[in-house]
Amino acid sequence: MRRRAFTLIELLIVVAIIGILAAIAVPNFMNARVRAKVARVQSDLKAISTALEQYYMDWNSYVEDHDNDAGPFGFKRLTTPVAYMSGWPRDPFPSNHQENQVENMTYEFGSGDANVTNSTKQWPSNAYVIICSGPNLGEEVSGNDSFPWGPVYILEFDISNGVTSNGDIIRMGGEWHRGFIFMNGVPVAGH
Repeated sequence: MRRRAFTLIELLIVVAIIGILAAIAVPNFMNARVRAKVARVQSDLKAISTALEQYYMDWNSYVEDHDNDAGPFGFKRLTTPVAYMSGWPRDPFPSNHQENQVENMTYEFGSGDANVTNSTKQWPSNAYVIICSGPNLGEEVSGNDSFPWGPVYILEFDISNGVTSNGDIIRMGGEWHRGFIFMNGVPVAGH
């Protein structure tokens, strides 16, 4: 009786097929992880936007830019004393340009009031922009600290350009009374 076994060529063909399938599957898996993080960011930004709108209905102003988190300003106002949100979501794509650890852990935020004097705001914050640096980890928004009183330049991330393309994931709301917003080089709002 003759024993049947695989030949070396048959084994090499099977190994080659498995290698080809792995070469196709692994990048798709990695891209799926990035796409899932982008979906999470979009969900977080929507939740933050909803909390900001609820805050606006109560106080007729959005919270201050969270550069002022040393005091009871910025994000802290959305969680205490009234909990518009139970906590602040962490940014899955922390920017490599942030000097401040608080900003690096959370989404970047601008609301047009970087000028706070004696805990009194000089004008109400009537607009906001929430920024995530996106998969490339480089923040491409400039001018958000003066938003909406000065020009803001935004390069928006588009997943259809590939998961590693440049641009930030953003969400804006409110009314722009001054300043200029340029989205991908094109003016979209301003006076």
